[in-house]
Amino acid sequence: MPLPAAFIERLSEVSRELSEVQKPIRVLRALAWPPEVREDFFARGARELPRATYEGPRFDVAATVRRLREITARISGDNDIERLLRDTCESYEIAAQLLASVGTRRFWALSCELYGRPQSVSCDGKTTNLALAEHFDRVIDHYAGQGLGLVEDKPELTALEVAEELQRRFDRFFVHHPIRVEVVDSLSANAVAGADVVKINRASGFSRRDVEQLAHHEGYVHVATTLNGRSQPLFSILGTGAPRTTRTQEGLAIFSEFISQTMDLERLRRLTDRILAIKMAEDGASFLELYRYFLEHGHAPTQAFECARRVCRGGLVEGGAPFTKDVVYLDGLIRVSNFLRVAITSGKLEYVQTLFVGKLDLSDIPIFAQLRREGVLAEPRYLPDWARDLPFLTAYMAYSAFLNQTDLDATHEYYEDIIARAEASLVTKAIA
Repeated sequence: MPLPAAFIERLSEVSRELSEVQKPIRVLRALAWPPEVREDFFARGARELPRATYEGPRFDVAATVRRLREITARISGDNDIERLLRDTCESYEIAAQLLASVGTRRFWALSCELYGRPQSVSCDGKTTNLALAEHFDRVIDHYAGQGLGLVEDKPELTALEVAEELQRRFDRFFVHHPIRVEVVDSLSANAVAGADVVKINRASGFSRRDVEQLAHHEGYVHVATTLNGRSQPLFSILGTGAPRTTRTQEGLAIFSEFISQTMDLERLRRLTDRILAIKMAEDGASFLELYRYFLEHGHAPTQAFECARRVCRGGLVEGGAPFTKDVVYLDGLIRVSNFLRVAITSGKLEYVQTLFVGKLDLSDIPIFAQLRREGVLAEPRYLPDWARDLPFLTAYMAYSAFLNQTDLDATHEYYEDIIARAEASLVTKAIA
């Protein structure tokens, strides 16, 4: 049964108001450290805690929270659309309070509410972010130093060369929305994507694989979902990226790296090490201990600083209260992968491209798929190749779903026995 036009219009009005209220709540921008903090840290020999300071919220937190609660009170219906709008208001409220709690232990508690923590369980109710990170850590350690690197993985490209290549790609992909690629000096990360600009750090070196990762992660997912969401005529909130959608959006971006074959061990190590470092910080490790941990895991000094900064920003550099956002990458990857497996094996192919109608959470997909069928939502204009190639994705996910049902322990034991017997036989023959 189609939704009443008056109902849709009322919720569309709420969406527009919420889009306006949330504008000053910019978490990562508020927690950024200026380049001078890093310069001072290394100038003092990397032996003292960094001297990070924050300006505090540039908006009236109490007034913003009141407006969010007023909006929540007007959407009290017991239906999926109003529930997700209430959840969106709540996530913005927590984010506003997070920014008002910078530099305190409460900041960490609110961060856990928004993004989870290493011990948070995934959708199966058992698997934790920490367990996945430890699994990847063991695998990566096993292959460390075995020369798996390819020519494509050498950091031989400058930021300007990367910007020029990404500009060519985005000009071809975002044909109706010009996207600028800029090289900047004051960026703490390698790259950051906005709605109409992707910024590249001038000080970073890049490999050819890095270019592929940036194109898929920042461009074909983050920029694409933002532009698709902003193009929605009725639900403008889909273009803003509420904190409650962060896990899905980052998980989708990491899944895109995997499915497009642009993920590598170095990238996986960074994602894994950050989760392990968050756990260390929760247990009391200071910035200096995290910095040394990243050095020991093969990160260059500047990269080690940046990884430790990501964990400590907004919290306590002395330890005990980290920023937990970086757990969402692997957690989101698991959730998106499992969601796609279930959706495809259940015959819900429309859910794949519904993922790209805007910035949303996986739990929103069924209701937004219905709104697509009713013509309330515009079709996503920008989709990565893997999301368009439904025959391949269906075949891949069907195989993956069946593989997931096999007894991995028994399979491991079976092949370990074959390998051990073969290696023993080779040694015996060599001695003879």
